[in-house]
Amino acid sequence: MKPTNKQIEDYRREEETLRQQIQRLKARSRAFVIGDILSFLGILFFLVLITLSDNSMLRVGEDVMAAVMAVVYIVVRNRDVKNSERMAETERLRRVYVHEAAALTGDFSAFDDGQRYVNPHHPFTYDLDIFGRDSLFQRINRTVTNEGADRLAAFLQSVDMHSTTAEINAYREAVNELAAQGDDANRIDHAAGDEAAAMLRWRMRFMAFGVDGKIDTTTVKREAPNVGKVVFPSCFQRSSLKVLLWALVVGFLASIVLAVEGQLSVGVPILWLFFNFFLTQTLAQRRLRAIQTAVVALHDDMQPLMRLVRHILSVDFHSDVVKRQVDAIREAANSMEHLTAIVETMVLRGHGLYLFLSDSILLRGMFLAMKYVAWQRSATDKVDALVAAVAELDALVSMGELRSEDRAEVVDDKGVVFRSKGLGHPFLGEKAVKNDFVIDDRNFYIVTGANMAGKSTFLRAVGVNYVLAMNGMPVFADQLTVSRFQLFTSMRTSDDLAHGISYFNAELLRLQQLIDHLDATPDKPTLIILDEILKGTNSLDKLNGSRMFLEAMEQRPVTGLIATHDLELSKMAADARFHNYCFEIALGTDVTYSYKITPGVARNQNATFLLGKLLER
Repeated sequence: MKPTNKQIEDYRREEETLRQQIQRLKARSRAFVIGDILSFLGILFFLVLITLSDNSMLRVGEDVMAAVMAVVYIVVRNRDVKNSERMAETERLRRVYVHEAAALTGDFSAFDDGQRYVNPHHPFTYDLDIFGRDSLFQRINRTVTNEGADRLAAFLQSVDMHSTTAEINAYREAVNELAAQGDDANRIDHAAGDEAAAMLRWRMRFMAFGVDGKIDTTTVKREAPNVGKVVFPSCFQRSSLKVLLWALVVGFLASIVLAVEGQLSVGVPILWLFFNFFLTQTLAQRRLRAIQTAVVALHDDMQPLMRLVRHILSVDFHSDVVKRQVDAIREAANSMEHLTAIVETMVLRGHGLYLFLSDSILLRGMFLAMKYVAWQRSATDKVDALVAAVAELDALVSMGELRSEDRAEVVDDKGVVFRSKGLGHPFLGEKAVKNDFVIDDRNFYIVTGANMAGKSTFLRAVGVNYVLAMNGMPVFADQLTVSRFQLFTSMRTSDDLAHGISYFNAELLRLQQLIDHLDATPDKPTLIILDEILKGTNSLDKLNGSRMFLEAMEQRPVTGLIATHDLELSKMAADARFHNYCFEIALGTDVTYSYKITPGVARNQNATFLLGKLLER
């Protein structure tokens, strides 16, 4: 999908709408704070009046008002928490629109660049800028969980994640569905019922869960089992206890009514209040405190994870891969929802006044203990399965972030197939000069050209688009047909003086790694992409060594794409399996770069020309 000024304006307009919503929520929050303070002061006020009043009927009224103020405090406190959560959620969503508008202009700095995944020894990710600053990962990564980021990285690190063409096509269907592709995919001001725009909104809310930092699903997997280890007395499993607790709550409320009517001493509801509180403290509080300790490590990640789960389950999906993940999430969600409710209640109990009032009036701690025991008995050991499914879906959402509707056709073929029309590098966007190029199995393509003529960019375009195609992601080509094969590159070798490795030695180590890679997969076809073989030696030695290496590769199930400045290497085209291509430049008053690949050997070089221009100044 090609970004337009209208899309950017739509994102910015939506961001302004959300900003106004946040201001209204802030005003409401201030009102709730005032309500908290006033209801708390009301409780104190009527309690003081009770101690000062001589009239029994007046004391009854004051007692009732104190109880009313306590209920008001609990209600307002809950509403305040919910409002704060909504305000935080709206702010996160607003920032998503800010980041996406920036991304449409080419600014991806708000997104995780995956620097931790950089590996100079990987078969291709280091050379193709898959990870690191301004990398492919940073351009598409919108993951909201740490394991979702790991899963996305795993996809980008592999061209054989999927074992069959059918599986690749299934993932392509999943990515297409989650990417909200369609003519109106990036519209915000959509008409009701527009599926593409609705999916876009769902996806934006999905990404909002990771704006403040990724949900640590690893911690959830580790700590969730610890919450379930607290043991309560067997009486908490009995329904008769629940009946008794409700009787105590109803009895307390009835005692207030009777006291108001003068049929019962005012001291009875007061004593009943404290009886309820001490009952909870005696039977449940110590164990609830143990749960609280386990919840501390879990709370910050459990709540957003389950909000994310609810968001995932809020829509119906059609693609098989997504439905499979959603089914796994749904299967475990009920048990996790009960656990999350327990965690959220435990957080509220961290407020002393709330704990006293909720336990003494409503016996909240006792009911929470029973709820916890019921969860223990029905809990399913599917935390790992839920996290794995969320991580997979998390990665898939990001995989649709490449703004292109172009799709590759993956064919079943035992050799290397790479046929492209209008192939471009995804990093260049609209600036990319597109090329047509065909790579046939067991053939070698020598690409010559001046510095900055486009050789390395073209080689990376071939590699990156192949990685995208093998994972069902959008590609940057008008048409691309590929088979499934191994990929190995050598384009960015560097010395390591700290470990005594010279540039030439580093090159040899990389070529040795290539040979080891081929030896490990002797029956699999492989495309090798090399940018200047043996740069670290003299011209004649480099030429002879390059010829020797390519002749050895010719004996293996290898196909090669090799960029070089060494025009003598082009003479290998005497062998029918070697072909010459070039990026030619035009020299006049200045250097003109076409960035178009054509058959033949480059004639013009620019180093002497540009240096001469420099010296003329």
